[in-house]
Amino acid sequence: MTRPSPLSPSSLPSATFGIVDLFAGPGGLDIAATIMKDEGVESIGVEWDPATRATRAAAGLLTTEVRDVAELGPCDPSVSKATVLTGGPPCQSFSVAGSRKGHQALDVVLCLATQLADHKTSASFAAAWKDVKRKTDAMSDDRTGFVLQPLRWIMEAKLRRRRPYKVIVLEQVPTVLPVWKHFAEILRRTGYAAEAHVLRSEEFGVPQARRRAVLIAQWDPKNVHRKVRFPEATHQRYKKGDERLPPMHGQRHGSLFATPHSRGTVEPWVSMGDALEATRSGDFVMVSNYGSGGDPKNRGRRESVEPAPTITGKVRRNRLLRLEKDPSGSKKVGEELDRLSPREAGLLQSFPAEYPWRSTDVAQQIGNAIPPRLSLHILSMALLREPPQEKWFRLLKEWKPEGLPAGEDKCENA
Repeated sequence: MTRPSPLSPSSLPSATFGIVDLFAGPGGLDIAATIMKDEGVESIGVEWDPATRATRAAAGLLTTEVRDVAELGPCDPSVSKATVLTGGPPCQSFSVAGSRKGHQALDVVLCLATQLADHKTSASFAAAWKDVKRKTDAMSDDRTGFVLQPLRWIMEAKLRRRRPYKVIVLEQVPTVLPVWKHFAEILRRTGYAAEAHVLRSEEFGVPQARRRAVLIAQWDPKNVHRKVRFPEATHQRYKKGDERLPPMHGQRHGSLFATPHSRGTVEPWVSMGDALEATRSGDFVMVSNYGSGGDPKNRGRRESVEPAPTITGKVRRNRLLRLEKDPSGSKKVGEELDRLSPREAGLLQSFPAEYPWRSTDVAQQIGNAIPPRLSLHILSMALLREPPQEKWFRLLKEWKPEGLPAGEDKCENA
């Protein structure tokens, strides 16, 4: 797979779609951008965590020398050529949105975002940002303000750099959807056609039921109220108790990187068993580390014919148990199996099998990432306004970093 060709080791080269990816993580979006290179796509990530940066380096992904999103901006030479802004800010402040604290965090961010809207000059915006920054710095959880950083970059690109981003893509957990919808309103007044919706990863061939709130905005000052096209589902939605659809076009189950086909038809969901067929020969049950309905004793259970539950940074706590059938055909749970390896957890996120995970906190890296397969659908529709090309899914399956022999895995612990 061809790597980016930067002007320097930490600068984004000129490109039709030059992406600066904030809070970039291990590369769930950047690896998709690399696969789309022939369409004029390049990317550079901004990432704080040293271990995650090590994974990115091993994967050959471009990363800024400056680690802190707050210390950079669209005018910085390393990212000044970017025409596209993407990002998935940390979500810990909003992960308890069903509680009083979660709602309070959302309400505060909505109010602060309004302060950053409708400015006509760089000086006016700078004054507003200074006040907003003072308020977020004073919060008990200073991570709450991270979600406003993309809005700062957007406004500074227009008012200070004087070259607005052509396309903006933001993603996070579903509880952040009200923030993205509020951002969309602000962006329409700024010159963008913008919408925000929740996408389900299993509907795009990811072997995992994971919901993401996604904002797509496209610079179009003369037509800000037009509809923004979002990716259309290519695979069956998962619902507990539903029957899995039969394969289409003669395709077998067990095709993690199967290509989508004609509009109006969907493939069956991709199961855990499909994704892990190379390492898990029999049926199994996964017992999630999280309890359902707020009860830690009520652990969610999925059989290997189903998509995985949401892969989190605690994925190593998920237990795997052999699923056996007795002579009558009834299923019973058998012995406990080895827990997921980093490679297996990555596959459930749709990362390539040879992705070079690094360090001892790999599970957290994997759990925080956006699935690359979902990224291909989102980027293709946001940048090219059309579904992804079939060959990209083959390239995702075959991808491996240069210089790493197949099967080598250098992470110490997941």
